[in-house]
Amino acid sequence: DYNSDCYERKIKGVIYPSVKNLEARYAYLKNKKIVKCPKNAKVILISGQSNASNFLKSFKKYENRHYNYFKGKCYKLSNPVLGAEGEMSSLIPAVASKLNAEEKIIFLTSGRGSMSITWANNKDGSFIKYNKNALKDLEKNNNILKFFIWIQGESDLGNAENYIHNFNGMFADITKNLKDREEINLIITQTSKCFDKEDPSLRDKQKQISNLRDKSIELINTDNLGNNYRYDRCHYNQLGIEKLSTDISNIVNKLNR
Repeated sequence: DYNSDCYERKIKGVIYPSVKNLEARYAYLKNKKIVKCPKNAKVILISGQSNASNFLKSFKKYENRHYNYFKGKCYKLSNPVLGAEGEMSSLIPAVASKLNAEEKIIFLTSGRGSMSITWANNKDGSFIKYNKNALKDLEKNNNILKFFIWIQGESDLGNAENYIHNFNGMFADITKNLKDREEINLIITQTSKCFDKEDPSLRDKQKQISNLRDKSIELINTDNLGNNYRYDRCHYNQLGIEKLSTDISNIVNKLNR
């Protein structure tokens, strides 16, 4: 499996210092509550790199009634999320807290620190296989992928030339055998900013991907979030989590009507 020797790994444990997670994907189950996986539920995949993973800084607990799928089982969704890299907080429980509490929603969380789009599109790599196998397993109980949310780009800053090709290849490989594949809602953020550097060309590529899939889906430009939304000029703090989770949940709720 891919093990990133990324900047984010140097900040592990800031929020949950007692956690001793040794795997690349967060797999520490001691504080997780296992629950029976539902049937006929909607699935939301949220992935990308560190800002889609467990490298965010927040002490807030977001209450929700939704599920986190991991290796054939379901757990009550809480921070840090299972299957994504890192041992801090994630955006995902904040998103879940703003969705319909009466609806059964399973979150598949698989973000990796410092992951480039080229690595994500590696046909022999673990990233595609992890997501593909999880979605295949979920479909056995008619749990269908409805939203594919992609927050990634910092590692491709200044290297946008093949972004569309690599994203489309990855997306096609992960989803090609799924039911209702054409009905999957793609939410891809315009994301490149880290340490005060950003890439308008990359944001344009991300916009093209979104518009080609569905022009009606609103674009979220995370590069507009300044350093007051980030605890280290790159990763989101509580203010950033609240802003981005609100923007994402508003789109999901609108499309879910």
